[in-house]
Parts: sequence; structure tokens; C-alpha cells
Amino acid sequence: MNLQTFDVAIIGGGIAGLSTAWYLQQASPAQGLKYVLLEGSDRWGGHIRTERVSANASGEFVIEAGPDSFIAQKPHGIQLARELGLDNRLLGTNDHMRQVYVLHRGKPTPMPDGVLLIVPTKFTPFALSPLISPLGKLRMAMDLFIRPKRDGADETLATFVRRRLGSEALDKIAEPLLSGIYNSEAEKQSLLATFPRFRDLEEQYGSLTRGMIASRRNGQPAQSSHHGKMSAFMTLRGGTEEMVNALVAHLRGDMRLNSPVRCVTRSDDDTFI
Repeated sequence: MNLQTFDVAIIGGGIAGLSTAWYLQQASPAQGLKYVLLEGSDRWGGHIRTERVSANASGEFVIEAGPDSFIAQKPHGIQLARELGLDNRLLGTNDHMRQVYVLHRGKPTPMPDGVLLIVPTKFTPFALSPLISPLGKLRMAMDLFIRPKRDGADETLATFVRRRLGSEALDKIAEPLLSGIYNSEAEKQSLLATFPRFRDLEEQYGSLTRGMIASRRNGQPAQSSHHGKMSAFMTLRGGTEEMVNALVAHLRGDMRLNSPVRCVTRSDDDTFI
């Protein structure tokens, strides 16, 4: 495979590779950069896959075989959808039907209303919830008084939650809600790589609780022009693969399926695949 005519080679046609190609394409007209996108399988999208099953006269069911949504508190997904002309396709969760349960003392216990990712933003539902013990609630309230960390150093998601909200919040809220997003334990997740928004809120507001309440009050970043109320998770009406299809339709570079990369070797003056 001769790749010497390209300036950039992108390995992998999942959402990361496709969005990299998109932003490179957006930034490169003045520079004239040429890219090739190499995907080893016979389809684009990586783990993102949406199936549609007919439901007779009532339409069809949208079934996600991979990721089913993206976090609205990380605004890049919404931003990319808008850049691709999918703003009117954005769909938030139905707050009237949405309920998260955590196994607590052998039975499913509802997550208190108003918990945004890991932070309670409504006092009464949180105070009355049996999920967190009284001491655990007091420890979580200490987030309002703990000084923010401002050295810029990374830490694990578990260390961050334990430092700001306590061990009980980590075990009963953060682990059930956040570990499933990356399919990894909180003890192994880099805070800056997975949830840098938490560090931003800590630095800007001095407290996760104050930061989340302010974000909710301002309707940022989760509010869409078509959805007045902030939702913790967003998707597209036709499923997450709609984003993949839109990216593929907009990309003008050399796109190659069934092109696995065996190794990467670097010479003195260039890098060849």
C-alpha cells in the first residue's frame, strides 16, 4: 500500500478516527493537507452499531448494539452533531420515564431525583433517599467546603470522587453510573481523559455541587435549541449510527475499508505505515 502521497494517515474508522478526519478536513483547506482513513473491517463506526426492527403499523424500533447515547455534560458530541447538520435530530432522555436503580442491601433502590452524573442538585430527594447513609450524605455535603485542587495534575476518577464526595458516593453513585460508560473501573480511569469537566467545575466554582447547579441553571452545555430542558444524556432520533453515517457522507478524503494496519515503522525523515 503506497501512502507516500498523503500527509496524514488515520488508523481506525470508529467515531474517534472519523471525527479526527472531519476536524482535520475542516482545518486543512488553507494548508492543503491530504489524509487517508484506514479501517480494518468492512464497515465504519467501530463499536457503534444501530439496528432497526419493524414494528408493523407503529413504525420501527431503534436498537443499539453498542453505545446508546453520549454525555451532555461533555459538549463535544452535541457540537459535532450540530456541525454535521443534525441539530434537529438530537434527542434527550425522557425525564418522566427515566429512573436509575442501584442494588442496595439486596434490592434495587432508585437513584435520588436531581443527581446529575454524580452530584446531587436537589436537596429534598437526596436527603430522603435511603441509598446513602446519613454520614455519607454529610460527607458529600463537605464538597461545598473542601478546597479545590489547582495543581493541574491528573488523578484517577475514583481518587477525585473520594476526595470531593467520599467513599460512599464512589461506591453507590460513581461506580454504578460512570464505570459503565467506559466499561472500566473508576480506579483505572484517568480523570482528565474521561471526565475533565469535573476538574473544570472544581477549579471554576470551588465545588462540584455549586458547579453542577450553576450549569443546570444556565442550561449548559446540555441544552439544545430544540430541547429547553437539560438532559444528562443525548442521542440521535435514528440512533447513534446516524452520527457515523453523517460523518462518512461529509468526508472527502481517501476512505479505505478492509485495510488493516499491521505495523507502524518510522524512518529518519518520515513515518510509513
